Amino acid sequence: MAISNTSVRSRTSIYSDLDFKFRMIPGSGDVNIKTDLAAIRQSVFNIMMTSKGEKPFAPQFGSNVKAYLFEHFDSITEAVMRSEIKSALKNYEPRVIVLGVVIEDLSYRNAISIKIQLQVKSPEGETAEIEFIVERLR
Repeated sequence: MAISNTSVRSRTSIYSDLDFKFRMIPGSGDVNIKTDLAAIRQSVFNIMMTSKGEKPFAPQFGSNVKAYLFEHFDSITEAVMRSEIKSALKNYEPRVIVLGVVIEDLSYRNAISIKIQLQVKSPEGETAEIEFIVERLR
């Protein structure tokens, strides 16, 4: 069952997911939901930050983006990462089409910046850019 939400343009939401922060809707006691682009952003981030083998019963889910933090960053590593990202999104996020991936080396702070340009598969066909930084925790 799809959960609908009326926006400023007064249209029904196409995509919806639970908010992974499990915030409550004030006064109702229900868990908040994310719709459309917010749901897709959350899903893409989840796929990118999950390492392969980390999810029980789905060992191929995710991407190995975090593993490239300790690799020498050059054009070959960048191309392999780009391919890994596109493949993971093609396999696990059917709601989007990847238009481009920009990867920036932030080795001075032990991190990698990733920008993913994508198009949502919806009647509007809106485009979005999702940017996040993968960095070493300690």
